[in-house]
Amino acid sequence: MRKRVIDFLHIARELERIHLLREQTTLEAFGALELSHASLAELLLSEFPDRRRAAHWMAQHHRAFSGRTAYQVLAERDEGAVWDELERTGHLVLLTEPSTVRSGIY
Repeated sequence: MRKRVIDFLHIARELERIHLLREQTTLEAFGALELSHASLAELLLSEFPDRRRAAHWMAQHHRAFSGRTAYQVLAERDEGAVWDELERTGHLVLLTEPSTVRSGIY
């Protein structure tokens, strides 16, 4: 029986292509967040070392969101849950009552 040849070069290239597409999509999604939820995006940019990390936080699956991403939570119109998770994890120090922070009034 002849052994099947596996083209690892093709696999590596395909994985790299998918990685680059994911990075591009993650940053584009964060750009959309900046337009639709400016105060949330500003907070993330102030709390994470760079835009890429802030974008990845939004795109990663969180246990606090039952395995969903922050974007999925926003799609369900529960922006408060995202703010609550940022506060719980120490990324948000409330200077005033939560309603004024969530509305973008600092």
